Amino acid sequence: MSELYPPAIGGSAVLFANVYRRLGRELGVRVLTDAETSPDAGKAGIEDEIEIVRGSLRTARWGLLHPAGLRHHLRVARRIRSLAREADPGPSIVHAGRPLPEGLAAWLASKLGGPRYVAWAHGEDIATALTSRELGYLVRRIYRRAAAALANSRSTARLIEALGVPSERIQIAHPGVDPDRFRPEIDGFALRKRLAPDAETLLLQVGRLQRRKGHDLAIEAVARLRDELPGLRFLIVGDGDQRERLESLATERGVADRVIFAGSLDDAELPACYAASDVFIHPNRDDGGDIEGFGIVFLEAAATERPSIGGNTGGVPEAVADGETGLLVSGEDADELAAAIRRLAGDAELRARLGKAGRERVLAGFTWEHTARHVGELHDRLLGTGS
Repeated sequence: MSELYPPAIGGSAVLFANVYRRLGRELGVRVLTDAETSPDAGKAGIEDEIEIVRGSLRTARWGLLHPAGLRHHLRVARRIRSLAREADPGPSIVHAGRPLPEGLAAWLASKLGGPRYVAWAHGEDIATALTSRELGYLVRRIYRRAAAALANSRSTARLIEALGVPSERIQIAHPGVDPDRFRPEIDGFALRKRLAPDAETLLLQVGRLQRRKGHDLAIEAVARLRDELPGLRFLIVGDGDQRERLESLATERGVADRVIFAGSLDDAELPACYAASDVFIHPNRDDGGDIEGFGIVFLEAAATERPSIGGNTGGVPEAVADGETGLLVSGEDADELAAAIRRLAGDAELRARLGKAGRERVLAGFTWEHTARHVGELHDRLLGTGS
């Protein structure tokens, strides 16, 4: 159950689609997602051999103290119980995509006699909830009652443990990537010629324009390298409410001609974006509790044999092996970031070595098949059918 499921966009939607589509036949998956994300709102259907049920999951009231919030979560809880009763003979387990709001409805459903549930955690969801007394209380209750918690990184697992959940009830399931879709043989020449024709070294960042992702720090670093690396270009793929501020920053720092805001591109172009680049850059930071729980984009770059520069916070040190598949920086110091860019921009052999090691690491343990297997094994254990 998740509001964030395709056609919704974002890392969580990509995660859930790739995991549960692979588990569809094996587990008899039925996905409950939000109707507003689809033109077929309210309708059920079969996609990739799993049943999709759309309903009203979206709400601005994530707690229970407001009457509208309580009514919404109870309504979703009743829907969960109903779907569980309609399922094939045998026990059901609800997989809640986040602690709030999906995990709250699953928690209420279980207290009302519904099925057991597993609650995913992505890092920023817990950190954000803990800034509210009510939501922090609910998140603790949700994870403590859950049959198990699924964490996207060891960093996130530690956040769950801090809520009082025993480590043996926490399963780490790192996100993955499709190495057949993201691969070094992809030709990115046409895209590079279209978006950054004069680039000698092309930096790439992919993702929503949010403060925690460090686009502003990257622009500052590019400004510091303006005279030293005149052929350096920074391609930003994605959109968000920070775009106007970032465009103004690029102008203020005198690098408006070096920073390309491509906006949201068609998903089919994404592999070519990585192939067109020389270095993937994502200098994330902890922005008042808003953290990067893992970072699928780092795996997409690695699968394409592109080295990454990432921030040393949240789960990113698990996505990027520092000195082996990329470089980690604090995410707070533009000079430090500029030094990392300078190092990779000036050493093609190093870029190739880190990129090759990145793809090898992906193939060894960071594909969607690996992720789905971990989730499936947990599900089987909870049902008593695993080895």
